[in-house]
Amino acid sequence: MDLQMAVFHCADGFLKQLMVTKLSQCQYALPLLVADQDKQQIEFLLWTFRQINKSWKIRNTNNEIISQTQPIYKAETPMVSFFRFGSVSSSKSELMNSLIDEKHNTFFHRNCPGSSRTRALMDGVVEIAWFCPSGSYDDKFTDCVAFCNLHGDAGDHEKQLQILTEMASVNVVLLPRLQKNERSATIIQSLYRNRKPLICLFTEDEPTLTEMKKGKFKIGLKDRNQSDVCEELRRAINDCLSETSLMFRLEDVSKHSDIRVDEEDDEDCRRGREAAQQMMSLLEKKDLTEIKESVLPHQGKLWHQWSQKNKELHRPQTGETEMDISKKKNRHEEDPSTTA
Repeated sequence: MDLQMAVFHCADGFLKQLMVTKLSQCQYALPLLVADQDKQQIEFLLWTFRQINKSWKIRNTNNEIISQTQPIYKAETPMVSFFRFGSVSSSKSELMNSLIDEKHNTFFHRNCPGSSRTRALMDGVVEIAWFCPSGSYDDKFTDCVAFCNLHGDAGDHEKQLQILTEMASVNVVLLPRLQKNERSATIIQSLYRNRKPLICLFTEDEPTLTEMKKGKFKIGLKDRNQSDVCEELRRAINDCLSETSLMFRLEDVSKHSDIRVDEEDDEDCRRGREAAQQMMSLLEKKDLTEIKESVLPHQGKLWHQWSQKNKELHRPQTGETEMDISKKKNRHEEDPSTTA
């Protein structure tokens, strides 16, 4: 992951977009928010997501399967944010993998082959992945759900934490035993008082899933089987999602202040996008034949006539002399629609 982020920091917009598109095709998590090398500014990689489409299937109230395919930057989905405070024994990314797909490491984590516990460039990076249901009865979630993962201690990355907690439908936090005098305790208390659903995973506690009050859950992880923890966590997330109507849209992240929006902040990109949108507005809600007649008038009947006469010029008929061909060519150049 440090190698990937090193390439990101050195790459231009086109290489970043290519990397993210390939990562998406391989069902890996994608970098969403990236701090620059000096950790002074956060960059939102919106332009890199423009080529990515996601497909999923859901069941409606009549038990009919509905297929959807959307550009992912436009899709409105619930979002579950994961972050941690302090040093914890459990791997947050590994836990998220089990929630999304037990057979595939969507998020790279400390226990992956070739990984290490030390990180140089990943702290503060927010990754995102989507669970896309297949419409079957054993889907873990019944709708497309976005999962965001803040790497590192959330207490050290306040801006990223603020963006995630504001935009999430459900907040999930990993932490050791909470001490009242800790800074993280103030943040947790604020999230607990908020109406938004909150799930606290205590790595040093043993109790199973407990609902402290409506939409507020706690789960102990100590000496517990990860499969059982994931089942409880999945149940809690589904309960929370069923009670909230909050939706997440990738484009809306750019509305937050104090973050840079990759290439789309550049003047050339803005002008190009405005020109493309103006062009597309001319083509919307029109039949293809009408568009051709109005926008490309010379590619209709006139083009057909010109092509036919051009063939006749280069395929002389039997008995035609060079003078006849020359006269025909002159008439054609004067008026391409004239007949022989």
